[in-house]
Amino acid sequence: MVEKKTKNLKKSEDITKKIILLIGKYIQLRALHTKKLAKNYNLSVPQLLCLESLYENGGMSMSDIAESIMVNVSTVTGIVDRLEKKGYLERSRISTDRRVITITLTDKGRSLAENSPPAVHQKIVRAVKMLSETERKEIDRALDTLSRLIDVVDDDRARALPPSIQQAKNVAKYFVK
Repeated sequence: MVEKKTKNLKKSEDITKKIILLIGKYIQLRALHTKKLAKNYNLSVPQLLCLESLYENGGMSMSDIAESIMVNVSTVTGIVDRLEKKGYLERSRISTDRRVITITLTDKGRSLAENSPPAVHQKIVRAVKMLSETERKEIDRALDTLSRLIDVVDDDRARALPPSIQQAKNVAKYFVK
């Protein structure tokens, strides 16, 4: 009986190590990709994602880009500013509503989007799409559970903070969504 428990504990530890290694592999892959983009193209990952999104979708508003690359509109403003300075895209007012600005690729931006390596997360998206619906749901449930457990650990650490810092963190939650 004790031998079986020891074996199960060993198997559980092996699985945990494998999960940590796989997460580490993704982090390492992303870091290498980020270095390669910076060195070869003078781009950040969010900038590449912006260019790829515009390449795939055509002209877009700032809010559409933000939704597409999963960042805040304020972040997109900085990304667009830098890409515009590099000559990769341009802002234009196509709509009769002067408040609406459409972002489009220049020829230089289109060429870069066509020739740059795909972002790491796009590789993951393609791989996930190759999984069955059941496999995707299993991974979704597992990652969701892991995320919630990580949040619980963070909450436990937060409870150990002085009350003034706890209160500030709770107030900040309402502004960061």
